[in-house]
Amino acid sequence: KKDLEDTLVFDSPFTQDASGWWVADQAMFRFPKGVVVGAKSSSCTYGEVTFSVNVEDDIYANCPEGDGSVTFGQANTASGEYSSVLGGYGNTAAGNFAAILGGTENSALGDYSSISGGSNNLISNNHASVYGGEAILKKDLEATL
Repeated sequence: KKDLEDTLVFDSPFTQDASGWWVADQAMFRFPKGVVVGAKSSSCTYGEVTFSVNVEDDIYANCPEGDGSVTFGQANTASGEYSSVLGGYGNTAAGNFAAILGGTENSALGDYSSISGGSNNLISNNHASVYGGEAILKKDLEATL
């Protein structure tokens, strides 16, 4: 036990500064599974190689379900592979490579789709974008807003 404690103390890449912060000096870290900052969602099935920054309340925790997905904000879900939700509340990026920058209750269901903001917007086709507004439904790629 003593050898293990000595190894952990001396081989750690972290040091504690005068303010009590743990600091990693000149070190790179690899997390093959993923990283969650803040609360862990009890209802999420986390994907592989994911990153999520959450509030401290499990109810509003984000859920990066898709492999390679990223979530920020509150109660957001990135279930498509390599999808991202970068802020806002209650957004869902379900398409592969889909992205939502922010807003409230937006859904990017199509692959390679994106929503820049607004609320209650829905994209169901691939390669489509909504730049903001409220309750815009984009079904056809040729549709203009």
